Amino acid sequence: MSKEKNIIVRILTNIFVKNILLIGIVSILLIVIVLFALNSYTKHGEFIKVPSVKGLQVEEANGILKSSGLSYEISDSLYQKEGVPGAIIEQTPKENSNIKAGRTIFLTIQAKGEQMIPVPELKDFSRRQAEAQLHSLGFKNILITEVPSAYAGIVVSVSYKGRELTPNQKIPKGAPLQMAVGAGGVEFQDSIPTIEDINIEESFLE
Repeated sequence: MSKEKNIIVRILTNIFVKNILLIGIVSILLIVIVLFALNSYTKHGEFIKVPSVKGLQVEEANGILKSSGLSYEISDSLYQKEGVPGAIIEQTPKENSNIKAGRTIFLTIQAKGEQMIPVPELKDFSRRQAEAQLHSLGFKNILITEVPSAYAGIVVSVSYKGRELTPNQKIPKGAPLQMAVGAGGVEFQDSIPTIEDINIEESFLE
């Protein structure tokens, strides 16, 4: 037994073994500390029910959200004819959702007036290009009518309430539009003057 004890003592007193054991102990302690800190930081298992702030003004919602340990951010504003200006229309996450303290609630509010959007020049664009641009600007209700034209599928004009829009004219976002698109099949007359045209012009000059 004395020989075995001597071997164990020699191993434990060896500088390399000591370093390995020390590194192992320190690593285990660091892992435990990190896991404990992470669990404490994220408050694992602790949730807050999101209060309902729909229909309230932002100032009122701010007090309610703060008392629940939450913050807010206005992400969008929409115009509704029957809505109350400045009132909250939508919230994300929804009311009664379980989230952690300190999170941000994104609010959509009622705009105080109609948002006016400039419509770019779309004449001579293809129908597909023009529709894509209008959709990206929030205009989804577009009535397409075909009109006589030399080229098929080319935009002739864009109108709002029966009046043709000028380039970058501002109209309410989402308003219904009328788009006149060429039907094709109409041939242009040759612009080169004929001999008869030249003779008529010369007769006026004499």
